Amino acid sequence: MSGRGQPAPQDDAPPRRGPRRSLLTIVAAVLTLALLPVGSLALLQTLRSIEVADENYRNDRLAEAVRIATPEREAIVSSLGLATGLAEALATRAPDDPECTALMRRTVARHPRLGFAGFVEPGGRTACNSTGAAFTVSLAETARRLSADPRPDVTFNPAGRVSDAPVIVVSHPVHAPGGDLRGFAALSFPVRLLDEARASMGIGPEADLVTFTPEGEVITASTDAETVDDALPAGMTLPGLAGGNARSFAARNGAGEARQFAVVSLAPGAAYALASWPARGPLPGQTLLLLSSLSFPLAMWLVSLAVALLSIHRLVLRPIGSLRRAMRSFADRRKIPATRDLSHAAAELRDIEGTFHRMAETIAHDEADLENKIYEREVLLREVHHRVKNNLQLMSSIMNMQARRATSPEVRAAIRNLQDRLASLATVHRTLYQSGDMAQVRADALIEEVVRELVALASSARAPVDLRFDLDPVTLEPDQAAPLALLTAEAATNALKYAAPDAVGARWLRVALKPDDAAAARFVLTVENSLAPGAETEEAQGLGSMLIRAFASQLEARVDHGATDGRYTVAVRFAAAPERRQGDG
Repeated sequence: MSGRGQPAPQDDAPPRRGPRRSLLTIVAAVLTLALLPVGSLALLQTLRSIEVADENYRNDRLAEAVRIATPEREAIVSSLGLATGLAEALATRAPDDPECTALMRRTVARHPRLGFAGFVEPGGRTACNSTGAAFTVSLAETARRLSADPRPDVTFNPAGRVSDAPVIVVSHPVHAPGGDLRGFAALSFPVRLLDEARASMGIGPEADLVTFTPEGEVITASTDAETVDDALPAGMTLPGLAGGNARSFAARNGAGEARQFAVVSLAPGAAYALASWPARGPLPGQTLLLLSSLSFPLAMWLVSLAVALLSIHRLVLRPIGSLRRAMRSFADRRKIPATRDLSHAAAELRDIEGTFHRMAETIAHDEADLENKIYEREVLLREVHHRVKNNLQLMSSIMNMQARRATSPEVRAAIRNLQDRLASLATVHRTLYQSGDMAQVRADALIEEVVRELVALASSARAPVDLRFDLDPVTLEPDQAAPLALLTAEAATNALKYAAPDAVGARWLRVALKPDDAAAARFVLTVENSLAPGAETEEAQGLGSMLIRAFASQLEARVDHGATDGRYTVAVRFAAAPERRQGDG
């Protein structure tokens, strides 16, 4: 355990270092962050171009869907227009009026595409039609639906009444002037005409077209009736596709093929067209476009990075490396080597080089002066120690001469006591001022050496004593170690003087130095000696006691002493002085 406690922080302690980061890495990261917006902008522009191309493609599919559905759209729209006119004309005519039949025949004659025109009553019966015969239409279910919800309607009939061929039926509700439903004006035209018109358009075999009603009833289809479901988008229904704006989307059809679909309105609320084509792959050159959009910022980043890193290495890192090697050489060997690679360095780095050389020369000069002063100090200290040693020896010799001349035993005893104290002083001086470190002293070693010499001197004149130590390692400054050692010498001298065999006949001396449990950086020195059974001690008033109190006053210590259980104890409690930093007064 050290008596100094925790060491005080040093003013010149090196600063904490963070994680090692290379300048090249930092520059590369900064350049990457600086050029990242450019690369991101190029990529976003490319993606936007691809989105625009996709949007144009979808619009093109919508336009193509309108084009290939032109026969159906023209036929249905024109037929709905005729049906609307007929509905207005039939609002006040009776179904069995001959003029009604004549009107229907004139309508069919003027429009060769039509195969039938007639007035259908809500129950499905027609007496006013272009055929001149009364009959009930086969689409009774459609008639009932339209009766419940009168509106323009388009229906597919696989076998027309007149042509016995597939036809498209267009109807419009007929209302009386009072608003009551009287029936429907119905027109039909053969699907064959639509197929012929589409064949002349050359839409290609890869395109599929399905026209349908809002209820999901298929009007026409470019495929066979058995495969219509395969032409529809998987997971979607025709009623779900009806209504809304025209739109184009990619999906798989019922057969699992990837297709591009387009939904357009032929007659709002009456008929719609669903067209599809094989799904388009990536745009021609799309991958190349993406790569080219990334290659330019990437090439710019690589070139900028290469130029920046080469410039930094040439203009910064290499000169700094030369300076670092010079600084390490000076720090390790105190040599100032010539720095290279700075002839083409920046002016700021050359200024740093000049500052370093001036600083190194100043430090070397100051260290040389300091070494000279230390050498002079050591020579002076050796001379002082030598003179002190000679003076102590001279004083001891003079005391020996006085002791030989003295005739009184009391005088010789007093001189011998002085010689013992002088020997203790010499021991303290030798230990303190001839050690390598004069700023710190091991108090435990000093106390042990002083007490052992005292016991050695006393053993020649008195009975042997059993000496034991219990000393913890304690480091003190010389200003405290010297009075503590001299105090211990006086206490040990008194202990040797008054030590007597105890109850078992042993004559002993114990010296201990321990931390005081009461507080940190406080210690207690204990000197104990044996006492004869029943021995009484008196309050010490001699020179030794006076010296003990004087040394304790220097230590600012408290001295307790007394006899208990066949022993006499002197306990000195003191605090270690705070550590003084180098350079403090």
